[in-house]
Amino acid sequence: MYRTFTLVLALAALPLSAADAPGPQPRFQGDFFGEMARAFACVVSTDVKAQTLTCKLDKDGSLVTLPILYDTELHIRDSWCELSDYFPGQHVMLFVYVDDDKKWTYPRAIQDDIHVSAGHNWYAKVTAIDTALKTFSTRREEKDKDGKVIKTIEATHPYDPAVKIWKSDTAGAIDTLLLGDDVIQQLVEKEGKKVAVEILDRKGDAAVRAVQDAKHKKDEDTLGLPSYVTDFDPLTGLLVVTVARGSQGRASKLKPNDTFAIQPVDGSKPFAAVVTSTQSVDSRQRLTLVTNSRVVSRLSYGQLVRVFMPGTGPGLPTGRSAVPDLSKK
Repeated sequence: MYRTFTLVLALAALPLSAADAPGPQPRFQGDFFGEMARAFACVVSTDVKAQTLTCKLDKDGSLVTLPILYDTELHIRDSWCELSDYFPGQHVMLFVYVDDDKKWTYPRAIQDDIHVSAGHNWYAKVTAIDTALKTFSTRREEKDKDGKVIKTIEATHPYDPAVKIWKSDTAGAIDTLLLGDDVIQQLVEKEGKKVAVEILDRKGDAAVRAVQDAKHKKDEDTLGLPSYVTDFDPLTGLLVVTVARGSQGRASKLKPNDTFAIQPVDGSKPFAAVVTSTQSVDSRQRLTLVTNSRVVSRLSYGQLVRVFMPGTGPGLPTGRSAVPDLSKK
């Protein structure tokens, strides 16, 4: 027994062959993250059918049309949204992937002013309000990890006559904005000038976020969770679908044997699928499903689909679009 134990220890001490050595693992590539484009712009138009967003860049006024993939994060009002929620003139930040030639490819995220400002804690103290000129001024400080002020940002923004001031779940008029308030703002381009249409303190941000969270959930129930086909096998009915980041929270609640409807975005017939397993990947949710082989044979890699949570959306498709009787051999 001692000899056997010694042999096991000796074998364990031997170096792994190249074939046995573990391969490299994906890891965050910080240099690439630093190269990604960050640009402020105003929305010109959206095309939901083509899944594109056209914007006018702040820096030079040029127009760009960006493809919106289903793993693009879409944010407004410090929450998630649909592409159709963006509107002309709305001021947004584009966070865009680049290729090996540093050319823009597609956005990682589209964020309105409210979302990007709240996420970065860009709340600034109101230092002046001019009701005659309809402007307000703010000042904020950026500090290092030791609390030392390294940058001071002062800004003056025009505001719309109908500006909404959010300090609770009910918006007030401009007279409710006070000197010393810590606020962020949403800008919209009107007649060639960017004006604040909403000004929010932290409580106001929480209030509008709650409303948008509820709208997003309703959109998920009505439209389905934005997803795309990742893999499939027509002979077995295997279908792997990845649910986008904005709906990962809902999709993570799915369990094996849950059955639901899936609607291809191209308008082709919906079909039923049953969950085999789920897995969190990045900040998305990957669903391994079984559906009818006849359905799988008409799908394609990367195809956009909408996954309906059980009990939402259309009724379960029947017939040749239903989940087959898996008990039959």
